[in-house]
Amino acid sequence: MRISRTALNRTLRRLGRPGIAGIGVLLSCAMLWASAVVPLKAQLSKEKAEIAALQAKADRNTAGGPSQGGIGAFYEFFAGGKSGTDLLQEIFALAGKAGIALQRGSYRYNVVSGERIARYEITLPVKGSYVQIRRFLASVLNEIPVASLDRVAFEKKRIGDPNVEAQLRLTLFLDAKGEPPKEPGG
Repeated sequence: MRISRTALNRTLRRLGRPGIAGIGVLLSCAMLWASAVVPLKAQLSKEKAEIAALQAKADRNTAGGPSQGGIGAFYEFFAGGKSGTDLLQEIFALAGKAGIALQRGSYRYNVVSGERIARYEITLPVKGSYVQIRRFLASVLNEIPVASLDRVAFEKKRIGDPNVEAQLRLTLFLDAKGEPPKEPGG
């Protein structure tokens, strides 16, 4: 089917400028759809497939247990190893090695209902040189992987005094199923 030039000119004259503009808009929309929407739909389906594959991998990791890695290995890290009482004794031993005598502190064992990790919060007042306290904190954080330093505050009584007083707040993250730690001396 061949359209003659005269028939095309007659049709365009009948449409007028608004009709020709409408056809131009329709053609532009079709080109935009073909150049933008179609590739985006293909990319979206590809990314949905990637998400499904990652979700399946994550499900296999959690269903496979701790030996497979994932969240099971995370919780196993806190369950294995030493008890809270053993870790507390280790903290006191590290303080002795650093030349710091720990004073009576406050201890709080906190388990949130439904969670698998408990927090054992320890607040310790210490006296010693700044270097001794830093060395003590570094050794605690290096040798006890379930410990975190939450707060430290230094106070110096006199300018010429080589010793400082510090208030340390440490947290031990423990398996909530385990025994609560026993406070030193108690």
